[in-house]
Amino acid sequence: MTNIFPSMSLEDIFNENGLVAQNLSSFEFRSQQLGMAKAVERTIESRRHLLAEAGTGVGKSLAYLVPFIMWAKESDRKVVISTYTKTLQEQLVNKDLPFLKSILGIDFKFALCLGGQNYICLRRFNHGYKHDLFESEKELDEINRIRVWIERTQSGLCSDLDFEPKNITWTKICRETDLCLGRKCLYKNSCFYNRARLTQNQADILVVNHHLFFANLASGGRVLPAFEGVVFDEAHTLEDVATAYLGVEINNFKIKYFLDSIYNPQSRKGYLRRIRKLNKEKADKIEKALGHVRVTSQMFFSELVSKLGGDTKVQRIREKDFIFNHIKESMTELLWLLDNILDGTQDLEDRIQIKSFVVRGRDINRGLDIILKQALDETVDIDSNIDEARSPNGVYWVEILARPRRSKYSLYAAPVDISGEFKSMILDNIKPVVFTSATLSTNGNFDFIKKSLGVEDADEVLLNSPFDYSYQALVYTPNSMPDPTVDFKSYQEEVISEIKRIIEIMQGRTFVLFTNYRMLDVTNDVLKEELGDFNILKQGDAPRYKLLERFKKKDKSVLLGTSTFWQGVDVPGRALECVIITKLPFAVPDEPIIEAKMELIRDEGRNPFIEYQIPQAIIMLRQGFGRLIRRNSDIGMVAILDPRIKTRFYGRSFIGALPECQHTSNLDDVEEFFLAQHKR
Repeated sequence: MTNIFPSMSLEDIFNENGLVAQNLSSFEFRSQQLGMAKAVERTIESRRHLLAEAGTGVGKSLAYLVPFIMWAKESDRKVVISTYTKTLQEQLVNKDLPFLKSILGIDFKFALCLGGQNYICLRRFNHGYKHDLFESEKELDEINRIRVWIERTQSGLCSDLDFEPKNITWTKICRETDLCLGRKCLYKNSCFYNRARLTQNQADILVVNHHLFFANLASGGRVLPAFEGVVFDEAHTLEDVATAYLGVEINNFKIKYFLDSIYNPQSRKGYLRRIRKLNKEKADKIEKALGHVRVTSQMFFSELVSKLGGDTKVQRIREKDFIFNHIKESMTELLWLLDNILDGTQDLEDRIQIKSFVVRGRDINRGLDIILKQALDETVDIDSNIDEARSPNGVYWVEILARPRRSKYSLYAAPVDISGEFKSMILDNIKPVVFTSATLSTNGNFDFIKKSLGVEDADEVLLNSPFDYSYQALVYTPNSMPDPTVDFKSYQEEVISEIKRIIEIMQGRTFVLFTNYRMLDVTNDVLKEELGDFNILKQGDAPRYKLLERFKKKDKSVLLGTSTFWQGVDVPGRALECVIITKLPFAVPDEPIIEAKMELIRDEGRNPFIEYQIPQAIIMLRQGFGRLIRRNSDIGMVAILDPRIKTRFYGRSFIGALPECQHTSNLDDVEEFFLAQHKR
């Protein structure tokens, strides 16, 4: 890379007396940070790909930002930084990028990119009033509060509201791609989304999340400005996000919302009232067709319950056309009527709204066909039969969530192996691509993630954490715990007893991480009953950020969480000094996607437990461990209460994947460890 800033090298920026050190009082030189920056620079120069594991505390975001900022300015290219968590996005946009802009002397621009649905649409908001689309008193109250907010907001973002509107309210007034009039909109000059896109078009660095990245991919690049380089931070989550975006979901709520948005017979609200003014005769036919779709939808989901039962469950579907598609014919008739009304409609807003209904209805029909015909890899024509189509790379399942008032029935299709598509859509078209995380490797190599994402040719760098874990961290693994696979009841009872003992020693300041909600709920009930003077917080009782605020602010706090709290959570200092891992985080083997992946590996003559379940669980364990030590002054203990880490052959792989720490099986040592550390 020809440096257009010849007087400034990476050493000048990251060395002991470099620019960062001169401008950051808490800076400590880390050779790993400089090493990563150089690896990224080499990857940019060679236009290759890079897998970079950088342990906690390396400062990897600055390490990849600096060379990419230089490259973007030198070559007039845009770079996307894609993350999984909102926490990291906020760190990049509010801290790291402004800091680098202030010290580098490079006039670069950056922008946070959010999906259009995060923005208020002024046209839809005003026309919602005009067409009387808002239903309940509560919805109208929220709309009135939003109307006042519109007068003062600078961003138009839902997240800037001082309350959280109900989804049904926001979806009627937010910006939707298929409802946007673009340059023909009367509000184009005051459009919040247009302003944001202008900022993005002028930016050198675009900060997005993985979901928006794949939404852009699915849209053919219409969501983000064109870019030439990508950094996937928190890259260990990429496979799951990509799988979701390449899949299909249809549920009864989605169908009902679609029909109600045209016309809700209970509230007598919806766009049909507008259509009736355009053509009463056709509107009457549409209303009748809507009723027919409702009836066939009820028939479809009633048959689903009759076939599978109505209890809460997740069930794999291995048979094509396991139930009859009652919805297809009636939905097709409705869409024909909607399409037909366009012939006599001149108003641009009416045309785009009706076209949107047609497109969304077709998506429902197409999704149902894909799932029922098991044809994820096929091009599905909703007007033809695909009886012979079957996808070898698809997995199909149903989830039933039984509830007293209205149960939810969801049908899914997802690819089993996304590596080929990831390679062809991303790796073959974008260079350079940098994958980074504190947890990318297993057993000292990148084989697992390379196979998962189709990475065949890439540079690799493994950088350990600069933290002194042998001094800062203690790993506690008790002896004689019952094996959860042999006697789960005894295991659960003993785990809860251990958790109580640890919490009392720690006086709170503890995360307790679970692999399932059922055990979390049981433990929560016991702790609240028997440890009443502690602040017991449970995932699901409030949004994650609120739980974290309460955890940090109140003494003697204990937070119980599942996968949400295993990763992307940063609580430095004395507020969190203990992480309890109740069970090794093996993926549930009968969860449809996991089961299908294991079947695929087995069909290829390989061992799915060794090649898939163990590496995946090791990465998740390392993520959970990573919640503990977030800076040089932190100390803490990780308690692993699953005896298999000692008793099974694979236990050494889990222990070996963790940093070199002190180890004990005696709780007395835990007390001594903290006494000794806090005296220093």
